[in-house]
Amino acid sequence: MHAVHTERSVYQFSRHLAGFHEVEANEEKQLHYLEKFGREAGGVVVPANDDYVALVSRHRKRLSEHFIVPVPDWEIVGAIFDRATCYAKAASIGIKVPRYWCPNSDAEMQAIVAALEPQTCDYIIKTRSILGTPADETTVRLTKAAPKLRKDILTACEEFGRRTGEFPMIQQVTPGAADSAIGVTMVISPKGEIILAYCVRRLRLASYRLDAGYVHPYELGSVVWCETVHDNEALDAARELVKLFRYTGQITVEFRRDSRTGALYLMKMEPRPVRATSLSTVIGMDIPTALYRAFTGDTPRVATDYPDGIGWLWTMAYAKSLVSNQHHNRRDIVRVLRGARRIKAFAEDFSDPVPLARWAAGRAARPLLAPLRRLFCPSRLNPGLPLNR
Repeated sequence: MHAVHTERSVYQFSRHLAGFHEVEANEEKQLHYLEKFGREAGGVVVPANDDYVALVSRHRKRLSEHFIVPVPDWEIVGAIFDRATCYAKAASIGIKVPRYWCPNSDAEMQAIVAALEPQTCDYIIKTRSILGTPADETTVRLTKAAPKLRKDILTACEEFGRRTGEFPMIQQVTPGAADSAIGVTMVISPKGEIILAYCVRRLRLASYRLDAGYVHPYELGSVVWCETVHDNEALDAARELVKLFRYTGQITVEFRRDSRTGALYLMKMEPRPVRATSLSTVIGMDIPTALYRAFTGDTPRVATDYPDGIGWLWTMAYAKSLVSNQHHNRRDIVRVLRGARRIKAFAEDFSDPVPLARWAAGRAARPLLAPLRRLFCPSRLNPGLPLNR
């Protein structure tokens, strides 16, 4: 297994990698590098983030000359990445989606914001595409909570437009805490057969509470703690969606239940491996092996069912949240300890200690390096402070 990325990280020292290859942040140069590697070694190419999914999908025909590519054409992936298109297609087959608005002019945006009801509903400002410029520069996320006053919502949307060059999507929040989120992970064969499918439910951690007036539906922006569940409604809806989009490969479809009515709403579709993929091995549905076998012509062998309540934890993100959100630490730690016996899988591989040790050393060194940064790099801490030249 080889990893290719535009920047180095602690994971380049994993014992599981035969090689780590740093490439430039230039699409054509990345393609040239992949083609060169493909001519020499071949194999299966699995893009692991949204930008790389787009790269591989857009140039699928070109890369297929050298690799087995378990990602559909851009016609399919592009429709998933465009939020409004994805929601519209899902709604066309009866799947509920949140209320959303996509203004195309200043006047239209003003009219939309004037009709919102922030006193009774919460809203999110989002990029129109999964590949968009971050909606929140601080957290580098593609979504951010909208303010509670209409005039402030309009100001936030206008700032988004000036910064990104496009109007945002405004979406109404589906009420519910983190444990209202249900994810369905599937592997679909090149012929469209569902090889495996299982559901997970996000679990709440008090330290993710934001002090902006409500709890953001995605908290830190990704799953940090979850457990397996059976949700037939979500599973059936996910099956209908992959059939509708003619999707093949690995995908996770995320839903959310309205805490008031219990109705199931589509949140997003992620056509790539997600961090909690390691949970699949523990429940007998090893995704990497199944994906490889399905697309190399072999017969995948997976369990026909899985137990409920098998937990997964992203330890690094959990530790970071404990440091960053100390006001809920004790309650948070107790909640995880109570469920510790059910946690059978982790984002980290504890049998691969070097990346973990390097990460821990880096975190420990930050407080020691902070005074030096303040001394030598004042502009990094205060963007408004000019450097004397």
